[in-house]
Amino acid sequence: MTFDRERDVVAYDRRAGGYERGPRGFLHREIARRVGVLAVSQVADTPAPRVLDVGCGSGALLRCVGALRPDARLAGVDPAPEMVRAASSARLAVVRASAESLPYGDGSFDLVVSSTSFSHWEDRDAGLRECRRALAAPGAFLLADVFTSRSLPTRVFGPGGVAASRETADAAIRAAGFARPRWRPVFASVIQAAVATA
Repeated sequence: MTFDRERDVVAYDRRAGGYERGPRGFLHREIARRVGVLAVSQVADTPAPRVLDVGCGSGALLRCVGALRPDARLAGVDPAPEMVRAASSARLAVVRASAESLPYGDGSFDLVVSSTSFSHWEDRDAGLRECRRALAAPGAFLLADVFTSRSLPTRVFGPGGVAASRETADAAIRAAGFARPRWRPVFASVIQAAVATA
């Protein structure tokens, strides 16, 4: 996979104002809702969970988590400045940052989640290590994106043809220090979530 700044940051900066509108916006909101429900189930027994959304975009996932868990403390990062502006609110602490360099201390969160941004990370392995570093044990990590099986050509799917196979992602998640992830379907047959613990 090669990082393409135009595709992976600049294009999202341009789309920020209308990201949640129209048919594509409906799809983004629905995926965020489904991932949000799954994310909240991972911290069901955690009082006032600290939640970080990596690649938070316009904040739809964080708003969903906040509606389901009003006691949650919500933070998000995104490299696109206009997405940060769109997501920022009194309830959401959103800053401009990349997955590879999270501006938080070790063990700052009970749940780290990322929805449909993994395929845009410049360095997936470094981003996963950062997510693990920012996660308190025994916290939960949820990574949802376009994942294919090894038998399917990953270049057919995902933005710019950079989808990961489940097998590759599974190995990378474990190499970053997480337990072996459990896989859950999220949307259609391609958007899937890996759920792992610290």
